[in-house]
Amino acid sequence: MEGKSPMMVEALFNESSEQIIIFNRLGNLEFINKKAEETLKSVHLLSNFWSNTDKNNSEWERFIRTVIENSTSSTTLFLVNKYHQKMPIKIWGYYLQQKQLIFTRIQLNPSNVISFEEKNDMIVFQNLINGMAQGVILTMLDGKILSVNEMALHLLDRKPAQIENRSYDYLFEDCHYESSVIVQYYKKISNREMASLFVKKETADGKTVYLNFISKVDENLGLLVTTIIDQTEEMILLKKIEHQQSLSFIGQNIASIAHEIRNPMTSIQGFIQMIKSSLNEEQNPYFQIVESELKRMDDLLVDLLSIAKPKKQVFKSLDMKVLVDEAIQLMQPTAMTTDAMIVFEYDEEIEYTMMGDYSRLKQMVINILKNAIESVECNNYIVVKLLYSKDSSIKLSIKDSGKGMDSLDLENALNPFFTTKEYGSGLGLLLVQSVIKEHDAILHIESEVGVGSNFIIEFNPQSNREFMNPIHAYKIGESRISANMK
Repeated sequence: MEGKSPMMVEALFNESSEQIIIFNRLGNLEFINKKAEETLKSVHLLSNFWSNTDKNNSEWERFIRTVIENSTSSTTLFLVNKYHQKMPIKIWGYYLQQKQLIFTRIQLNPSNVISFEEKNDMIVFQNLINGMAQGVILTMLDGKILSVNEMALHLLDRKPAQIENRSYDYLFEDCHYESSVIVQYYKKISNREMASLFVKKETADGKTVYLNFISKVDENLGLLVTTIIDQTEEMILLKKIEHQQSLSFIGQNIASIAHEIRNPMTSIQGFIQMIKSSLNEEQNPYFQIVESELKRMDDLLVDLLSIAKPKKQVFKSLDMKVLVDEAIQLMQPTAMTTDAMIVFEYDEEIEYTMMGDYSRLKQMVINILKNAIESVECNNYIVVKLLYSKDSSIKLSIKDSGKGMDSLDLENALNPFFTTKEYGSGLGLLLVQSVIKEHDAILHIESEVGVGSNFIIEFNPQSNREFMNPIHAYKIGESRISANMK
């Protein structure tokens, strides 16, 4: 060593069953015995591996400093072989002060390093699972994820580096599921049984997906094999079926209930009128409250009956501009009670002609406007727009600057009887949804808490519609503004 290692010491080291490497204080290699050479060669390290090893990192500096100060120390280095594989090597060092050398023993388990042939087999296997239509995840029995196919990455909305070598639990960090279910899921896996876990997940672009994880330990491979099935379409279809069933149930029972309520209510209204005619209204100020509440009950019954037994559809050619204008005029007195301003924007050069049921569409617009008025505070705007799209469809937008809805309210907005209002019935949007379905239209709801909501209804193009050439500049109906400012 120091260029002239005694032959006897060198022979002794070469006969040792341990893997021995000797460095100088600068970290340069001075001696390596045959056992260490054979071990490092078996994992495909290049002959100049030590000169290519990063010895300027903080861990190596700590090792050198500690071994000199304390005469002994240990560390783990990562060496890179010719296949660009990283291998951890454990080093125990002893400082030989007289020789200014660091005597080390190393430990490396070649069985933990993948051979070239095994690596080729893994590439073939990876290509095989990448071609599968379902997501596939291979996990070691210690819980570390070994491999993921492309479909699994797509369904999980992740990149390989975000998953591989991570704990299996990490897959469910941003998923929604019942805690009791996942306990049973892991229990079945530990018992070597088939296990299934259904989760709900939000993707980066805001979409909701439903995934089914099916897992089983493969004893031959010594791995946990998990397949991921996208069941989003099935869940959407199931929700639609459940929604239709609930509507059917409501329709079967609500009409009779509404009639039973209306009969005594009509009698009450008649008696109230008789009492009022014989008394001075100023003597009893509660008459106005009673009449107001009866009117609110009557409005609720109208909504119930229109959902349970909608009138026979009468589809005729109509101008949506005229229809919306009439609905706005009807809601002006209500809007003015909160000093809200309804602004109607449309292109005066276009006839917004389409086929539809005038009465049902008008009631739909009134219901949306009523919701908008109830959500806004004083001196706020409600902007109604009619738009003509490139695909010859008509879009109706009703946007308010009210309270807005969070994601949970937005998800449940169209469910029967769901409401965020103190005295709401939850039927207004149910009627809106019914009319939209009748006209084969599409409803989009955009909402943000504290900003407001925007209801956008897109009517599918009809072959017998006739439009003038669209003009992109939209004018504001001045008559609407003046009506609101009175």
